[in-house]
Amino acid sequence: MKPRRPPKPRPHTRAELLAREREVWRELNAIWRGLSTRTMTQPGACGKDWSVKDVINHIAAWQEAALRVIPQLLKGNRATLGSSVNKFNAIQREADRARTVIASQRRLHRARRQLLSLLAAVPDDALIDPTSRINWWVKYTTYSHYGEHIYELTQFRKRVAK
Repeated sequence: MKPRRPPKPRPHTRAELLAREREVWRELNAIWRGLSTRTMTQPGACGKDWSVKDVINHIAAWQEAALRVIPQLLKGNRATLGSSVNKFNAIQREADRARTVIASQRRLHRARRQLLSLLAAVPDDALIDPTSRINWWVKYTTYSHYGEHIYELTQFRKRVAK
């Protein structure tokens, strides 16, 4: 089991949620900043098979899924991922295999921008209420999701720096 960071109190306001997202986003990006394309495509960044590029596309895929799901939830509709988490991840990873590192980074930045723009229209109660499905999607496609990968990516960065 990989070490987890001590949990922080959940955000209670939109401002706290957005500040947490920015803080963990910066931490995540700092890990891969300056890595060569070769290093970013090297397996072993998360688990034995995933590269940094795979993680970038993985986070982008989840944010793109949130862009589809959150509007449906806002309308009061039932909305799901469409498959199990493991199947979704496998399908997305295969679909992204040929994507370049630069295209992957652009995709992630675009998905994040679009998601943050969408969140500006989400009512505070849905955004902040921990029992809300929208809150779940926001948390697990932004700061919490970034945090899931930071430890392994940091360890990878240390190994390749030697």
